[in-house]
Amino acid sequence: EASLKEHKAAVTSIVVRSDDKECVSSSDDGSCIAWDMVHFRRTQAMFASTMFKCCIYHPDESQILTCGSDRKLTYWCAYEGNAIRILEGSQKEINALAVDNEGEYFACGGGACQVKLFSYDEGELTAVGDGHSGDITSIKISPDQKQMV
Repeated sequence: EASLKEHKAAVTSIVVRSDDKECVSSSDDGSCIAWDMVHFRRTQAMFASTMFKCCIYHPDESQILTCGSDRKLTYWCAYEGNAIRILEGSQKEINALAVDNEGEYFACGGGACQVKLFSYDEGELTAVGDGHSGDITSIKISPDQKQMV
């Protein structure tokens, strides 16, 4: 049994690599931490002036995508922990992220009550869905990639 303690505020999401040997946690303290789940230690730390709300791996696990209170979508190198690209994602905080199985598109949602779909590589907004009357707290893309919930 082990405990991985380093965040100074609430942990908002945890995502595990496909090999179950590493995970990334995001926190309201402005940090995302990559953890070695075999040796129970930190391997990377990413910091930003935001309260991170969600982190996800790209399907090839070479990048981590984050969102938070700063309304930005940040691509991070999963191996070195440096920011690769930062997009303006919304007018309000972004709470949720999902990426399709192929890594071609990702979706986000949050306080603006909109679901936004972006092309992953280009970082371009491709679609906006209106209809929620409250904050979006979670989003998933179906395995057949035809629907978002």
